[in-house]
Amino acid sequence: MTPDIFDQWRTGATTIRWRSTTEANDGADVDVFIRRAGTAGAPALVCVHGFPTSSIDYYALVQELGSEFDVFTLDFPGYGLSDKPPAPYVYSLYDDARLLVHAITEVWRLTDYLMVTHDRGASVGMIALDLLTAQHPGALPRDVVMTNGNIYLPLANLTAFQTALLDDATARATAAATTPELLAAGLGASTFMPRRGLDDPEIAALAKCFAHNDGIRVLPDTIQYLHERAADETRWLEALSSSETNLSLVWGVHDTVAPLRVPNHVWQTYLKHKPGRNRYWVLPTADHYLQCDAPEELAKIIRLTAERSDIALQTLGDQPTGAVLVDQSERPVIPS
Repeated sequence: MTPDIFDQWRTGATTIRWRSTTEANDGADVDVFIRRAGTAGAPALVCVHGFPTSSIDYYALVQELGSEFDVFTLDFPGYGLSDKPPAPYVYSLYDDARLLVHAITEVWRLTDYLMVTHDRGASVGMIALDLLTAQHPGALPRDVVMTNGNIYLPLANLTAFQTALLDDATARATAAATTPELLAAGLGASTFMPRRGLDDPEIAALAKCFAHNDGIRVLPDTIQYLHERAADETRWLEALSSSETNLSLVWGVHDTVAPLRVPNHVWQTYLKHKPGRNRYWVLPTADHYLQCDAPEELAKIIRLTAERSDIALQTLGDQPTGAVLVDQSERPVIPS
């Protein structure tokens, strides 16, 4: 029987109330979907989702790692199973980073954990690292695994759909002409490998997530994060380059929106020589949603990251479908 991933994902989850810190929202409260899965008491893994999807992106990865990790996820406002207030509510990477810090320090109370970020979540994660360093240094993640996303916009390829949503003249009409099924099918046909349709359980679940609380309506508002990224991404990357947190960059090679030139540039310019143990991986069977396309290989990387063992440059399993560690570096962390 084909699983209903959407129903499985929302079962056993809960919500927290979050008061927006964005000044324009005037202290508005929203319900935020949070989910804990896996094995209680096992090493903690925090998974941070991207645009325009939600934490459900990590469904397959949880199936791989649930017996070994205690997995924590949430849906940011405007996404998935959380509230999606319409304009004039303002969505912000900075508000979401404060929410993530709140969840880590006050809700989940984590002090020893790994963090995986994807797409928009990489920007949220970088801001959160700065906030944790300044306000909660004892709650910094021991390792961060950063996966596909437009983390350096000058080298990315925005789609026509993204461009239309960003244009005030076309944004609302573009959203009005889009259905949850159309958006999910479009993602399945262009950002997953192999390509998928609505008959695929994960794509069908995405459509239900987009339909929940009328998520299509707020797409012109949630995509405004790209303006924040364009303004501040260099500053975030420069801060990351001096961070002592271990960083693994992991990329699906078939991504044409955030092609390999993006992680290549970020690795060479900001990450290769930063403090800590840093690694650059590529997944030869994955597109943008590598956690869905190659959950087994991503799980292997997370296990190796958690073990903190020394490994040589290699293809895992010496198979053409195996994850490839293409570069790594290690600089001692100087005690302050």
